[in-house]
Amino acid sequence: MPDQTKFPLNALGGLAVFAAIMVGVHFATGGQKGMDTGAALQPILQFPQGRSAWLPIVPADPPPAPEALNLPHPPVGHFSGSLAAMLAANPQASTDYLDDAHGALDHFYAALQAEDQGHSNAQVRIVHYGDSPTTADLITGDARQILQSRFGNGGPGFLLIARPWAWYGHNGVDLSGDGWTIDTAVGSMRVARYGLGGAIFTGSTGAVSRIKLQNADTTVVELQYLAQPNGGTVEVVADGSSAGQVQTAGADGESSAASVNIPPGTKELQLRVTSGTVKLFGIALGREGRGLTYDSIGLNGASTTVMSRAFDEANFAGALQHRRADLVIINYGTNESTFLNYVNTQYEGELRRAIARVRAALPQASILVMSPMDRGIRGGGNAIGTYPAIPVIVQIQKRVAQDTGCGFFNTYEAMGGEGTMARWYDAHPSMVAADLIHPSPKGARIVAQALTSQLLIGYERYAQTHPLR
Repeated sequence: MPDQTKFPLNALGGLAVFAAIMVGVHFATGGQKGMDTGAALQPILQFPQGRSAWLPIVPADPPPAPEALNLPHPPVGHFSGSLAAMLAANPQASTDYLDDAHGALDHFYAALQAEDQGHSNAQVRIVHYGDSPTTADLITGDARQILQSRFGNGGPGFLLIARPWAWYGHNGVDLSGDGWTIDTAVGSMRVARYGLGGAIFTGSTGAVSRIKLQNADTTVVELQYLAQPNGGTVEVVADGSSAGQVQTAGADGESSAASVNIPPGTKELQLRVTSGTVKLFGIALGREGRGLTYDSIGLNGASTTVMSRAFDEANFAGALQHRRADLVIINYGTNESTFLNYVNTQYEGELRRAIARVRAALPQASILVMSPMDRGIRGGGNAIGTYPAIPVIVQIQKRVAQDTGCGFFNTYEAMGGEGTMARWYDAHPSMVAADLIHPSPKGARIVAQALTSQLLIGYERYAQTHPLR
């Protein structure tokens, strides 16, 4: 069992071979040994407790939470009806788990309102940074579906070029690639230009990515890349026909982007390196016109230090500005929770640093700090409790969010608070993997519904008190 008392100055090594509970893949875990953390840059890696199952590779669309879980405030379903009508009938509808007392989310709500009432042709954009559940588009994928059903489908959003991890995924998209060398902010543990998504994909002639679009809801492909004086060429192929080419030559180290239109209804894309060598960050899959996009940017094993330290500051700022996010969600804490002394002494500074970076890049955008879920730990007699650091992290996040003008969503309390993972693990079927960290698709759906219901109640209240003229 890892030491919960301190962040190791000789940090973590070893290998975890992960698996997916929904596809029956099993894994084994190795030991731990030390390495120097340097200037607090080293991310806090996740190690499971014994043999267990981790993330589903293909997230599902489960039914709403069973009543037996007794959520404090059952979330609104798919919002097929009017929340305004619901609020009229119940003006005291709870937003107990969303702290926005000082209007931190007003910019986001204003963007939703302009979209909702047809006063803007600009899309509403959410960029959600997180750790391993986000890697597989758990929680974020369901939140995207719910919000797009309300405000319109702006397309799948940001996607990495290939899978850095076998369980990397994005709802509605099947991704594969060959010929890429992949460098991630977590894997390299160094400061570098990682673009928006925290990864660099280097490929020479013949490297290819294949992207199957289950919903055929993309008409624009934006390729984000790092320019080089001798940068190569990427061809975008839509359903077997060339849609255009992107030349990546340019000033050394300059982040760039180029868009290629593809035919409506396209089912399969390919990105082919046809000459030279390219360095790519990712692609943004979108469509013309209004709607909402929800980018899921999850690096496996990530902690707040990835955002506060590993991303090159200027490059990161440029990527956020280019994406023009209306809401940035900072959703870390699970990986830090193993190290209580680190949480008590260093975590707050790293969170403030991460928020400051986003604020400097996007002064007008809303920022939402989203707490980690409960994390279970096994005790004597096979009892399951909550990691002691989890509630400490939640309280730090809430205080820092208030101090820095951010919204705060208390995932931990919204899903049931202390001991939730014990109840979820004992549910039939289980709502969490045996590592007591990663939710099943059904558990992820519960969290997504809780988050989106609170945001939508907050939005409707904003719209009632801020009528457009």
